[in-house]
Amino acid sequence: MAARRSWADIPADLVAEIARHVPCLEDRVRAARACRTWLRGVLTNPCPLQLPWLLLPYQNAAALPPYATRRASFFCVLCNRAHRLAVPHYTEGARFFGAYPGGWLFLAYGQSCGHGLINLRTHESLYLPDDIIRPVGDGLARQYPMFIRAATLSAPPATFEGCVAAAIITVLTPQCFFGPSHITVWRMGSHVASASCTFGLDAEDVIHHNGAFHFLTRHGDLLICRPEFQDEAPLGRLQVREEFREMLGRVLNAGARYLVECRGELLMVLRVQPHQEATWSFRVFRMMQEQVSDADGIDADHARYGWTELPALDGRMLFVGRGCSRSFEAAHFPGSQEGVYFLDDGSFHAAPMICFGDEPRQYGCCNNGVWSGPPDHAHHWFPLQRPSTYSSP
Repeated sequence: MAARRSWADIPADLVAEIARHVPCLEDRVRAARACRTWLRGVLTNPCPLQLPWLLLPYQNAAALPPYATRRASFFCVLCNRAHRLAVPHYTEGARFFGAYPGGWLFLAYGQSCGHGLINLRTHESLYLPDDIIRPVGDGLARQYPMFIRAATLSAPPATFEGCVAAAIITVLTPQCFFGPSHITVWRMGSHVASASCTFGLDAEDVIHHNGAFHFLTRHGDLLICRPEFQDEAPLGRLQVREEFREMLGRVLNAGARYLVECRGELLMVLRVQPHQEATWSFRVFRMMQEQVSDADGIDADHARYGWTELPALDGRMLFVGRGCSRSFEAAHFPGSQEGVYFLDDGSFHAAPMICFGDEPRQYGCCNNGVWSGPPDHAHHWFPLQRPSTYSSP
């Protein structure tokens, strides 16, 4: 019987060629651990562009001993497989509500409180406020608890300088709890959210685009908030210039709405989800601007904005999630397809369950997948995934 040959016996040029065809980052890491030959083969071929991973929560989040390693499942689109990777030990039972490039994850350790940011690569942890200051009249203000539904940032949060956060929130008062969602903006490092921008718009999504936060309402309108502050000013001092755009061509019926920047343009993605059941398809719209003419010609200070539906995806890969949508080009990922990649975020409007879940909470986890454009219907990943007691994907 012939002796088993070592992985190191494979010719170096063949190893390099194999590594060139391994797009998934986790697969490349595992290959590099095989031996020095594979390590050199992987290092000589730069890692290809990566697509976002889908974090899959457990059905239950059990407590672990202090010495144990907590692992979570991440689904990779490039290799069509889930990987189990180490995550910070203290994330048990936390509700995830968004992500930011660089490995950052938004979460609430106490479901409706204990908001924070963690970095899955470095395990760095940052604080986010649990309270908001709102005016109560006569020039007075009062501090109220809030919980964050979705959030994003203006810049990487590693250093607080110049970094501003924006969020869609529910204010935990009897007057606000069952009403429309509110929005707020604050400087990173502040212990309370600013009251300068708390309209009850029933916002569906938020994105930082062209130097300003854009909030999308359930009717397809936009509120644009542009933060202004001096770096040396106290963290709580923040001015916000606001512009409301009532959009032409609004489309009212949608299971959910998302904003995503693609090819320098702002897109609105509508989720077609009849009767709030499984996602059926999507519609994608581009924001258009036209100048308004007056008696003297065109008035540069006035413009009308609207949504125009795209006839096709045209090679776009749109990953949609509230506060964290990203776009890519299918041509940059051989073997990948254009489409709208989505996750189960049906709990976005489930404030009573999040805040007062007396019985085990039921976060849906099965409505994830990809829609590759008309006339196809959406293809679902993990359609039999049972609900989680602590977070959606």
